[in-house]
Amino acid sequence: MNHADERRELAAALRDMRLNRQVSTTVLARRLGWSQARVSRIERAVAYAKPADVEAWCRELGADPDQRRHLAAIAERLAAQLTEWRRELAPGRRRKQQELRDLEAAASVVRVFSGDVIPGLAQTRDYARVMFTQGREGVTDEREDIDDVLDARMARHDVMRTKHVELLMSESAIRRQLLPAGPWRAQLDHLADLAVTPNVRLGVLPFAAAAREPVHQYHGYAILGDPDADDTAVALVETVTRALTVRDPQEITTYRDHFTKLGTTAITGDELRTWLREFSTNTLG
Repeated sequence: MNHADERRELAAALRDMRLNRQVSTTVLARRLGWSQARVSRIERAVAYAKPADVEAWCRELGADPDQRRHLAAIAERLAAQLTEWRRELAPGRRRKQQELRDLEAAASVVRVFSGDVIPGLAQTRDYARVMFTQGREGVTDEREDIDDVLDARMARHDVMRTKHVELLMSESAIRRQLLPAGPWRAQLDHLADLAVTPNVRLGVLPFAAAAREPVHQYHGYAILGDPDADDTAVALVETVTRALTVRDPQEITTYRDHFTKLGTTAITGDELRTWLREFSTNTLG
């Protein structure tokens, strides 16, 4: 079971426990000394239930020892996963962007697939600002200068002038408008330019071709390097709580093959540039 499943399991178990005792969220919140909103967020898996929160919840509602131990163990695992993300980002997001730039510069080829957001290497500064501002609850450091982070992100774009870069995204990323009309048009224009840029293969997986996709999209990932050519090739995968770095050549090959199969239904090149400009005109006028 992955972290998301465990988080949902914990939330559902805590909610069922409360309902079985016929205690309202308001009453439980008062007995725990919390806000009603906090109880609700935990039950909806919107907020993490810390191990101490689970202990207090179980104690207040008289959970049996086995259930209490089981739920506490889940909470401990989730807390450990969140700690891993905090440790990963502890040096700061600016430094993380610089580390990624170094990895990309050392790779013979860079491949990135993103489902519902535009890949970082194809983002305008305005789009990247939204992505970093949204951040991750309880993980990102609000004291960090966002412009420093954005400078580091934009500096990574240099790799597209010196390396072969392949970027894939779902049509969902194009239809998910995260910016006002003006900046969003600029982002779409930037993608249209990248579609015909040397060294770059930009692709969009259109909804119309979904029935012909040979593999599921699953989740986003980046492949830096090629396992057949680069000893330092890695695949990077981000989840809600941790960043995974895959170094096993066979696993990286699996990611590469998955990327290649995804790309068979993508719109690219001049066709994509036309498609993006038509989309911009039709949606933004």
